[in-house]
Amino acid sequence: MLTIEGLFGLLFGICIPFQPIMKKILVIEDDASLREFMIKYFLEKQGYAVITAENGAVGLEKAKHDIPDLIISDIMMPQMNGYEVLRALQQSPDTAEIPFIFLTAMSNRSDIRNGMNLGADDFLVKPFMSQELLNAINKRFEKKAKLEIRANQRLENLREKIARVLPHEFRTPLSTILGVSNILLEECDDMPKDELKEMLTFLNVSAKRLNRLIENYLLYVSLENIVDFEELRSASVMVSKEFILEQFAQQAQRYDRVSDLVVEGIPDDDSISIAISEPHFVKLIEEVCDNACKFSEKDTPIHITLSTRGNSYVISCSNAGVGMTHQQIQEIGAFMQFERELREQQGAGLGLVLARKIVELHDGSLTIESIPHVSTTFRITLPIAVNELSYT
Repeated sequence: MLTIEGLFGLLFGICIPFQPIMKKILVIEDDASLREFMIKYFLEKQGYAVITAENGAVGLEKAKHDIPDLIISDIMMPQMNGYEVLRALQQSPDTAEIPFIFLTAMSNRSDIRNGMNLGADDFLVKPFMSQELLNAINKRFEKKAKLEIRANQRLENLREKIARVLPHEFRTPLSTILGVSNILLEECDDMPKDELKEMLTFLNVSAKRLNRLIENYLLYVSLENIVDFEELRSASVMVSKEFILEQFAQQAQRYDRVSDLVVEGIPDDDSISIAISEPHFVKLIEEVCDNACKFSEKDTPIHITLSTRGNSYVISCSNAGVGMTHQQIQEIGAFMQFERELREQQGAGLGLVLARKIVELHDGSLTIESIPHVSTTFRITLPIAVNELSYT
């Protein structure tokens, strides 16, 4: 918002000094002298805005209300100890990322390790020097600033990729839809039936392409903003060799490559419940199969191998296609397409990103092994559902 002072500055060229926003630090400590004088007084002298709380319960409420930039907390306190405060803060997206420094009179290594395992960023053992406290705070803020810069760079890269890829991907099918529909409106009365059917096929294919792009984009956004991981991971789907082949076949049909599918491992009648929802599982198979079909030649085999490994279900999909270099595998990201200038690619480069995101959200993994111009193997590993394990 433009202030009166700022308006005068714009009108008359007056330079208004920049006033940096003071970083807010919450200090949770039951020792009043340490809290108010040794920490609060010192930090205010350093230019920080300091909020204090006399115990963990009060500190937790102030953290939720004021959302500080950093929290300094004692461990042993009445009503709620420091570990409990940290654990409670990590349950909320608003407070989970706040840097957290523990103060403790305990120098036991196991106590420190316990706090670090909970997500603490640093420890200071009492008694400590004021400069030690300041160094720890500065170190946390420097690290947070670097993470924010990195996150902003990733966001900017994503914006650039979206600006480069999405307009083309939207316009291409939309141009076909508009062009063909205009022809149909003008000439449909005199058009032979076979020609009319061909035009409608063009319309249908382009509409499906546009619809898939929109669905993938919306799914990408929804996966990036999932909060309730417990509900997500409570879902399961019963899979079998027949069911998985059906999912691969539906996608391969788009490329007229159903006959190229070769499924191996796990008997036909063996079914097992894996910890992923059916829509996410179907989408995962769709994207892996789409990539295998798109980047390998027709009439070359696409091998699908099914197996179990410990408490995991493993699906491998191999093709003898163009492959990827190690660097390209490392750089897979949203709206990233490799060697587009060498070959026509349909899609926004979201497929493998969606597949990897889906398996990771379900505590699984997607690995890619590839030798350029020889072969590529996608290996999906997903956990077997808990209810399935309880019967084995």
